[in-house]
Amino acid sequence: MESETSGGLRSKDLQRKIALAAGLIGIIILTIGFGIYEFTYESGIQDYISDEVWYVSSARTILLKYFGATPTGLWDGMVRVTIQLSYPPSEKAYAERVDQARAYIEGLGGRLVKGKEYYQYKSNGDFLPAICVDVPPEKLPAVNSTPYSSKYAVGYCYPNAKNILDYTNPEHPPLVKYLIGISMVTLGDRPEFWRIPSIIAGALILILIFLSMRAILGNVMGGLLGAVAALLTVLDISFRSLSMVALLDIFVALFTYLTYYFTLRGKLTYSSIALGFGFVSKFSGAFAGVPALIEWIKKEKPAKVLLLLIYVPVLILILISIPFIIKDGFMDWWSVSVGGAFKWHLSQKTTGGPPQAMPWDWLLGRNPFPLHYVQTPTGEWKADLIAAGNPALYLLTTALSIYLLPVFRKLADRGVTYVFTWGTYLMYIAIYVLGAKTQYSFYFIQIIPLLYTLLLLQLHFFLDRPKRVLEVGRKWVEIFRTFIDWLAGLVRVKVEVRVEPVEEL
Repeated sequence: MESETSGGLRSKDLQRKIALAAGLIGIIILTIGFGIYEFTYESGIQDYISDEVWYVSSARTILLKYFGATPTGLWDGMVRVTIQLSYPPSEKAYAERVDQARAYIEGLGGRLVKGKEYYQYKSNGDFLPAICVDVPPEKLPAVNSTPYSSKYAVGYCYPNAKNILDYTNPEHPPLVKYLIGISMVTLGDRPEFWRIPSIIAGALILILIFLSMRAILGNVMGGLLGAVAALLTVLDISFRSLSMVALLDIFVALFTYLTYYFTLRGKLTYSSIALGFGFVSKFSGAFAGVPALIEWIKKEKPAKVLLLLIYVPVLILILISIPFIIKDGFMDWWSVSVGGAFKWHLSQKTTGGPPQAMPWDWLLGRNPFPLHYVQTPTGEWKADLIAAGNPALYLLTTALSIYLLPVFRKLADRGVTYVFTWGTYLMYIAIYVLGAKTQYSFYFIQIIPLLYTLLLLQLHFFLDRPKRVLEVGRKWVEIFRTFIDWLAGLVRVKVEVRVEPVEEL
C-alpha cells in the first residue's frame, strides 16, 4: 500500500516537473522566436516608420547637442551626412542650390543619396531644404564649406521636416531617445538598429508575463498559463507592431508591467523605480501610479507610499534630464519640457492626420492606427504594421471583468491585475475629460500585456471551479435586489469608515 502511495506521489511529482519544464521551454522558444521574427521583419524596412521621424531624429540631435557625440556606421566606406541649406526665395533658386551643393560633394568624391525629390520644396516654407550625401571620412570637415550650407549632421538621412536638425522632442521625456542614441553609437545609425531597444522591451514583457503568472499561480499552473498569456500577447498585432518600431509606447508598456510585477512581489521601492522609468519614457507612464497607489496604500504607511510613488519618479525625471538642465538652464528646461509638455498633452493636438481612436474605440478595434504600408502585387497600398489588436479577446476580457466586478478581489492575485489593468485604462478616459481629445489606438499597448494576464487569471478563476459562475451570478442578484429595495425605500445604504490603530512591529 505504501509502495503504491509513494509511486503515485512520484508520478504526480514527475507530471509537475514535466509541466514546469514545458512552460519554461515554451517561454524560451517563444521569446527567442519573437526576437528573431521582429528583427528580420523590421530589417526589411530601411526608412523611418511613422513617428520614428520625430523620435529617431531627436535622438540623433540630442547626441550631438547635449553629449557631443555622433552616430557610428559607414555606407560602403562612406560617412552619411544631411546638409541643411539656407531657405531659398523660390523653387527655382532651391533647385540651383541643390545642384551646386551636389556638385561640390561629388567633387569631394562623395555621392548624392537624397535630393530635392525627397526634400521637396513647399511655397509655405514647411520643408527641409537639404541634401543627404555620402562622403569619404577624411573629407567630412570639408562638408562645412558646401555652398549655401547652414549646418550639417552625421548619420542616417533626416526626414523632410522643417527645422528637424534642431528638434529635440521636448514634449516627451528623454529616456527612450537616450536608448535609441545608444544604439546609434554602439551599433550604428541604421533603421534596423534603432529598433533593437524596442524588440528587447517587447521580449522582456513576455518574460515578465510568464514570471507574474508563476508568482500568482505557482510554478506548474503559473508556468503553463504564463506561456499561454505570453503567446496571446505575441499574437496581438498591436504588440508585434509596436515592438519593432522606435517609438516610446512599448517602453511605457514594459515599465508599467514592471511596476505591476514588483507590486505583486511586494517590493514597493522597486515598484516606484519602475514607475519612474515609465514616467521618463512618456508621461503617460505615470498612469500606472494610480493602481499602484490603490494597492500599496493598504499595505504600507500612506506617507511612505506617497513619498516613493510620487517623489521617486520626479527625482528620476530630474536626474535623467541633467544634460538639458545644465545646457539650457533649469527654468528653461522646466517651462518647455515639463510645463509646456503637460499643456500640450492636455490639448487637442490635431484634427487631421491618422485616424484618432478614443479609449472605448480600442476595445472595439475601431480606427486602428496604421504605422507602415506596403504595396500589394495588385498595386494597392496595405498597412502591414497597424495598431489593431485583437478586439474579440479585448471584449471577452472586458465582459468577464464586468461580471467579476463584485468579487474581483477573490481572484488568485487578490485583484491586483484587475486594478492595474482597468486603473491604467481609466486614466486615459480621465485625461480625455480633462482635454486630451487627441488619442490613438497604439496608446493601448500600455495595457495590452496586463489585459492578457487578466484574461488568463479570470478564465482560471472559473475553470478551476466552474460553480463559481453561478456563485457570481447570485452575487449580482443580491446586489440588484438591494438596489431595488433601496429605490423602494425598504433599506438604507450606510457607509461606515473605521479607523483602527496599527500595531507596532
